[in-house]
Amino acid sequence: MQRPPKKYIVQIDNFRLAEFIFYWMYYDQPCSLLFQKPRTEGLTAVKLIVDNDEAANFLLRAKEKTGCKLYTVDQ
Repeated sequence: MQRPPKKYIVQIDNFRLAEFIFYWMYYDQPCSLLFQKPRTEGLTAVKLIVDNDEAANFLLRAKEKTGCKLYTVDQ
């Protein structure tokens, strides 16, 4: 189901990236991911847009299981 798009930046430890991608694959790649190296060593930033229920479910599960931090981006 479509929902209003909401932009997020995910801050995740490099060692948890494989687990994050596992959940993305498990939820059938519900959104595009853009990986960026932030200025903080040992972390990765992932930009994504949640605009459907599957993407929202994926992001909530990934946050719960990996301990990543979510930041909303103002439109």
